[in-house]
Amino acid sequence: MFWKYAALVKNLRGVVLPSPGEEGVGEGVQWLTERFRYRNVGVPPSVVSKAPEFFEKRLGGKPFVELAYPVEELKRFADFVSKALSVSVDVAEAVVLASAYVSPILVIGRSLVEEVEKLSIHSIWSNTQLDASGWRLHLRIADYTVLDFYSKSVEESTSLWEERFNPSAFVDKRAKAAQRDEKRYWRLKRGEGEPWLFMLYVDLASCLAKAMDRNPSVAEELRSFSPDTCSAALCIESAVLVPLQRATS
Repeated sequence: MFWKYAALVKNLRGVVLPSPGEEGVGEGVQWLTERFRYRNVGVPPSVVSKAPEFFEKRLGGKPFVELAYPVEELKRFADFVSKALSVSVDVAEAVVLASAYVSPILVIGRSLVEEVEKLSIHSIWSNTQLDASGWRLHLRIADYTVLDFYSKSVEESTSLWEERFNPSAFVDKRAKAAQRDEKRYWRLKRGEGEPWLFMLYVDLASCLAKAMDRNPSVAEELRSFSPDTCSAALCIESAVLVPLQRATS
């Protein structure tokens, strides 16, 4: 499967996480189709199987492509994340694959916001409405957030495998890094409208650090995985929340 990863990673602009069955999600998928006509958007395997009505006719680069795990261990790691952090397999898989593919997460559906928030360390709120060009710009900025964080935050994440790991110091450092990154979204603060949630900084590493601190068995199981492989799933990521009432504007 590694050749599929290599073919996709350079041209991928996001990993979609929809809420099947929620009203308006189909419109959100169509909105992404229109925004990414010349780039690819990844669909996790679990989403393809659970929401074929959205993607079966759009797979193959129009713009959606089904993602593959670059290595089998990451699939088992996603299952571990789901159990350790009490999130659905769909959410865990999307976050793990988004990090492995160095891409933002594109969340479609209000019902998913609370679950994704459980994995976040900081948030971006907007005081202004976005038109098509504004969305295009800020989706690109969200992509830069992941790219700029990737190498350093993945390298930092390998410390979770160290015996003298300090969870509180690690979590604090990551939260401050996300807070500093917020300045690139300054345009969203220029309006005077009612604030709405644009993006979450998602960090599995911080969430696992907290879980390890509470439960030694989580640390034991995490350390059964290879840090060289699974740290690739632990980048600080951007998760853009596509508001359904604006998805067709």
